[in-house]
Amino acid sequence: MSTAKASPDRLPTLADVLHVTNMRLALIAVLLVGASLFVLGLIALRFYMLDNLALSARSVAYAVEAPVVFGDRDAAFEALEQMTQSRPVSVAYVTDRDGSEVARWQAPVPRGWGFLESLLARAFLPDPAVEAIRHNGRDVGMVKLFGSGRDLAMFLLIAGVCGALSLLLCGSVAVRLSRRASRDIAAPLQNLATVAAGARRERRFERRVAPAAIAELRDLGDDFNALLAELERWQEQMRSHHEVLAYRASHDPLTGLANRAGFEDRLGKVLAAANRDGGHAALFFIDADRFKSINDELGHEVGDVVLCAIARRLRARVRESDLVARLGGDEFAVLLSPLSDLSQAARIAGGMLESMVEPIELPSGRMLNVSLSIGIAFYPDRAVDAAGLLKKADEAMYESKRAGRGVYSVAPPPRGTIRGKESS
Repeated sequence: MSTAKASPDRLPTLADVLHVTNMRLALIAVLLVGASLFVLGLIALRFYMLDNLALSARSVAYAVEAPVVFGDRDAAFEALEQMTQSRPVSVAYVTDRDGSEVARWQAPVPRGWGFLESLLARAFLPDPAVEAIRHNGRDVGMVKLFGSGRDLAMFLLIAGVCGALSLLLCGSVAVRLSRRASRDIAAPLQNLATVAAGARRERRFERRVAPAAIAELRDLGDDFNALLAELERWQEQMRSHHEVLAYRASHDPLTGLANRAGFEDRLGKVLAAANRDGGHAALFFIDADRFKSINDELGHEVGDVVLCAIARRLRARVRESDLVARLGGDEFAVLLSPLSDLSQAARIAGGMLESMVEPIELPSGRMLNVSLSIGIAFYPDRAVDAAGLLKKADEAMYESKRAGRGVYSVAPPPRGTIRGKESS
């Protein structure tokens, strides 16, 4: 039977502790039961040997009665030897009425066991069994029998072998049962610890503890699963809240387009990718013409309706991968990327101007005509960074304003300013 020992840098596991404890308890129980049975067996054997020795003394006294009466020493010795040599007797004496020795018999000393048998006989059978030899109602002699330790030695041998076999068998069974019991207790706790570690380190709150076969451990697992469910709901709420905050931080609440922060973040990523891959991008800077007068004359609610209509029409004229943003007030920006053909930007700008030909219907039923001024700057042909590109597009937009509004301008072109008139 072995016990698991932890190395100096490793703490023992719960299964190891439970196994060692169970084995200690099993060993103590087996030793106590074995010791009790051994002591009880030894006491019972002693009483049995005393009774047997007394019975043997009576039998010897009856057998040597005649030789003692007639004083026949040889006959007395033969009868004594015949009666005692097969019994657990070490020494036998026959004396006459005067105490003189008539016959004496002593068992041969066995090799190897003599000392042990003698020691056991002195310890457990120190006094001889004495029986009077009677003839016609009178004592004619005495028989004394000293017990042998042979049966005691044999008992010790058998008890030792049986005890060792029992200890080995019980130890084997105890090891199996102990390990199984330890696993039944430790496995659910280990599972719980693994799930708890995953929840703490990786924020994996969706995992659950498997039900255990032990009532207390099952209740513990159910409570822990309920806690994980609460944490999972909390995590989902936090993720949803974070997504809402992230969306609000990067989108315009009125039009749903990207705001200035979201636009600048996307612009930096697009330009970095274009610079890495050798691609092109086009930036539109768009301003609603005379929007301030609309706000002042018709009110901010009408202005909001106009901004939302512009946002929808701009979004409808670009690809899904392109970015449309409201930078603030009536300023919009469109980022086209990737751009394989620079003339594609002019076609899209023309489509945006064309989309504004149709009047915007106000909540009051009134129709309102709104035009746009668009400035276009290409990357990397007209600027090498985001700030430069924004500046060029802004300059081009103001060039469109000066050109009469409702047009787009590409700035700064290598040969003069390219303008496009609004299609009617």
